[in-house]
Amino acid sequence: MASSMKFMFLVVAFLFFLSQYSVAQKSCPYDYMFEGRYATRDYNGNLINPPPPNRPMYISANSICRDPADCSEKLETSLAFIGLVSQNFYNDAILQRKTMPELKSMIPVVVSSAIDIAREQIDSGSQRVIIPGYIPLGCLPIYKTVFQTRNLSAYGLSHCLKRFNYLTRSHNEQLQAAIAKLARERPNAVVVYADFYNAYLYLLRVARHNGFEIKKACCGRGGDYNYNIKRTCGATDIPQCPDPDRHVNFDGVNLSEISHKIMASRLATLILPKLQCRF
Repeated sequence: MASSMKFMFLVVAFLFFLSQYSVAQKSCPYDYMFEGRYATRDYNGNLINPPPPNRPMYISANSICRDPADCSEKLETSLAFIGLVSQNFYNDAILQRKTMPELKSMIPVVVSSAIDIAREQIDSGSQRVIIPGYIPLGCLPIYKTVFQTRNLSAYGLSHCLKRFNYLTRSHNEQLQAAIAKLARERPNAVVVYADFYNAYLYLLRVARHNGFEIKKACCGRGGDYNYNIKRTCGATDIPQCPDPDRHVNFDGVNLSEISHKIMASRLATLILPKLQCRF
């Protein structure tokens, strides 16, 4: 499953739209935009394939930096986006059918991973950092297929599984609290929360208004959600997606390109004023 790629296209689209709004409004003339990724951890909180100890940040951005001093100077006029690599932390646990208390116990570890790399970015020179939350996981066809039930009380908005949306909201709430704390610790930096959850709800409103397919994946086969975890998009017997621009979800895991554009445009509009550009 391409869960590690799930939001990469959204991140790219978001940064593109943000740069376009920035240029159009003649604000935030960033010299560089790059994504900082935080490492995945195991269930005990240990880093999986941890980076070398005491590594300077310029190793992470060595494509634009000659040395730490040069990197610090460039980071001052760069926008850092903390990636969603630890999304896999929840994906794997959910598909292993961990209980909700077990899933919730993972939240502090995942949140700490994001905050740690954001703090490292700031201490290395970044003055503006964006940290995203998660979309409602219970709305993805993969989870609605695997955990499908006849118990109608398990479903909420747009026939999404309430318990996984509850997990997402709990993560996002703890993340926002941690971001506020980091902002107090590093008052010279601007740390902004990217509200992917509500951007997804905005996407659903737009999709309904325009008659998009919300329930089913575009590329797939079988079941109520056009998704089969054993025969996913890309398999030889799975037909190509005929009209991806009319679907919210592309393959049961990833959103469609049009969904990414809608969410990214919304996020860029909301976030740009919060970056407090002064240069």
